[in-house]
Amino acid sequence: MSMPDITLLPIDPRLALASVVASIALQEAAVSHVLNAEGEKIQAVVGMEDVTVENLQDINLSVGGTMDSVALLEDVLQNKLRTALDALYPTATFTISFVDSVTGDPVDCQCIQCTLTNLGPGGEITTFVAHGSSITLAGLKPGSYTLEMDDPCAGYLLNDSVFHIVVDAMGNAAFNGVDVEDVPPVIELAEDTTRMAAQATITAPAAAAQETVPEPKTQPEAAEQETLAEPAAVPADTQYTVCTLTNQATGDTSTFYPDGDFLTFPDLEPGSYTLKIVDVCEGYPRSEKAFCIAVDTGGNVTFQEAAAAAPEPKAAAKAPAYRALRIKRRAFGQGETPQAR
Repeated sequence: MSMPDITLLPIDPRLALASVVASIALQEAAVSHVLNAEGEKIQAVVGMEDVTVENLQDINLSVGGTMDSVALLEDVLQNKLRTALDALYPTATFTISFVDSVTGDPVDCQCIQCTLTNLGPGGEITTFVAHGSSITLAGLKPGSYTLEMDDPCAGYLLNDSVFHIVVDAMGNAAFNGVDVEDVPPVIELAEDTTRMAAQATITAPAAAAQETVPEPKTQPEAAEQETLAEPAAVPADTQYTVCTLTNQATGDTSTFYPDGDFLTFPDLEPGSYTLKIVDVCEGYPRSEKAFCIAVDTGGNVTFQEAAAAAPEPKAAAKAPAYRALRIKRRAFGQGETPQAR
């Protein structure tokens, strides 16, 4: 007996998968008829005039066996349908890494707020927080997406904050126009030098320091005065300056002491503050002026005399940032005009 000659005709894969789904629907219709027949069987036995307990037990066992077989068939059909739909509508899963834009080394980000938006019908939006040096996007259906991110912490900024993702009908994904199978997707981060060291320096002209002398000096004292007129930084071991910082919105006042040559205010929330110098170290005059510090919602700091109107914090789309401000401590006299830079 010869082997049968089977000729395979060209078949469209998607059409074949659609036929599989249709066959599952037909099997489900057949199962519904079986269940209906079992129900009618029970009704017929219960409606008999001379039915006995043994008859009811027998029909219960018969129907129970049929239901067990139907339950097994349903599990098979469910797995079959899931497999067909996954093949008919494939999804994409890939990982995006965070790297330093200069060195290319992985960057461990503590928390980045991410928003994934489906640009197709419905516009589904998914929000999540990324931790570590990478994020994984799983189960992306065919379509176009945008991935938006807030600035990461740990002293880094995003070179780009919006990224484009496209998944085709076969489940192949492209990140910013590049196939993820050819080039693993990365997001480059640049060091945020302004956030790492945001500081303002107060200086005083030498001439202004001389104006604080109330009376003429003798020749030796004048020479000494010229030596002291140079605006030198306060030594790092002098820790007697006391400053107060007041939140203009809440009225809360905090007391700060210098850290060597600098006065540091960590994690200033957006808002307006008033800085006053309460006491200074011995040998330096205390300024009666007050200074205004304004922090907008983007974390940008403005430092100026309180006489000038402090700019209102600017509205920004991104979440409020926190800013650490460091102020350089210099000697200045009564009535001077400090300069912030």
